[in-house]
Formats: sequence, structure tokens, C-alpha cells
Amino acid sequence: MITIVRINKNHLFLKTIPVPDIQCPLCKARGKMEMTFYQLQLEAGWVRDTKKISAAASCNGCQRDVPVVRWDKELDAFYKAEKKQITVKTSFKTGKFGKFLIWLNILFFGGVFLLFAGLFIYHRIAPKQKAGTGISREELVRQSGQFAAGPRTGDLVLVYLFNDHKQALFRIADINTAAGVIKAIVSDKSINVPANAGEVPVAEADFKPGNETSFSLADYKNLRITAPDNSRVGNVQMIYRK
Repeated sequence: MITIVRINKNHLFLKTIPVPDIQCPLCKARGKMEMTFYQLQLEAGWVRDTKKISAAASCNGCQRDVPVVRWDKELDAFYKAEKKQITVKTSFKTGKFGKFLIWLNILFFGGVFLLFAGLFIYHRIAPKQKAGTGISREELVRQSGQFAAGPRTGDLVLVYLFNDHKQALFRIADINTAAGVIKAIVSDKSINVPANAGEVPVAEADFKPGNETSFSLADYKNLRITAPDNSRVGNVQMIYRK
């Protein structure tokens, strides 16, 4: 929402005093000048009397107003010295329209603040919300570490393969503790990281004969996939247990 309000500037008369022994920059007459002081007032549905003081100089000799751009050092010094002696009263008054604008702005900026606060809170809380199985993403990562420490036949293992630069899903088919080897079958489907085990897109037909592989049990417990020839194949991304 954009509200355009015109602000009027009023100059409230304060006083007029003579300017003694200063030469007029226009006619060069000395002792003929006077200076009038004003207080700046702003008006836009509300009225505010500010602390700002301005002045206008005129010459009774040549009957002309002296523009500020023609003021010399003496005239400017007189203005600054006299301005320090003036005490003005400030005030702020609102009419019906002014009160309406104030409340309109409060409601608008309050609504914007609540919107951004809500988005901030949502993004802080959303990652901690439960997935469909009641397990949060953080809990699933922690649980994967536990599953790796105690693997079981049928576990589904999401692995990032270094050479292929992609993720692959393995299903553990056999665990030979004595030999320290895990045998698994790799799925021929590419998947992303699901939120939980119930959402893993897996079917028996995805694990076809001929896609068997084996890797080190010890390294698997550290979330690493190492081939029988001790070459590093990839890293475990997630482990799902149905």
C-alpha cells in the first residue's frame, strides 16, 4: 500500500527587528535593514510546529527584499546569533484525517511486520515438523547412523556414488559378519532423498538379479561404501528400515 500525502509548509511570524550598522548588499546603505524571523510549520492532515527558524531580510533604504544568496558574512552572522536567542514552542496536533492516516499506517506496517515475523517463525519451525511417519528429518539422519551401526537384511540404503555423480538405492541382501562383508542389490531407479521410509519408491521388481554388489561392513558402519578392492565407491546418505 502506498499513501501519497501532500505536506504544506507554513512560516509562522515570530518577530521583526532592525539590523544595526550592517550594509545592505543591494544599495550599500548602512543601518537601513531589518530582519523578520519565522517558525516552520508542517501541515498534512496533522499540524506540527517545528524547531526550525528561518528569516527574511529587507532594506528600508532601497525598499527591496534581500535574497539569501546575496547575504554577506555580516548579515549571515547576525542571523545566526539572533536565531540562538529565540525560543520556540513545538507542538503536534492531529485532525480527523491525520488520525486516520496515522492509524492506517499503523495497521499497514503492523501487518507487514506480522507477515515477516510469521514467515521467519515458519522457516525456523518448518524443518522440525514431523513427516508422515512421525519422524523428523533430523531424527531420520540420527537414526541412519544407528541403523549403520547395526545393519539388518532388508535395510534400504541411499548412497551417493562418486564416479556416477548420482544417488542410488541399495537393499541389503546378506550380512557376513565373519568376513566383514555386506552383500546388496542396487535398484535400477534413480530417486531423491525421501522424507521417511514409507515414502521410499521401492518395489521388488526394482532389485533385479545381476545388480548384486558387496562392500565393507566396517566402513559401512562409518557411513562409507568401500568395494572389495578397497576402493572408495561412495557415501551413505540415508538408511531406511521398514
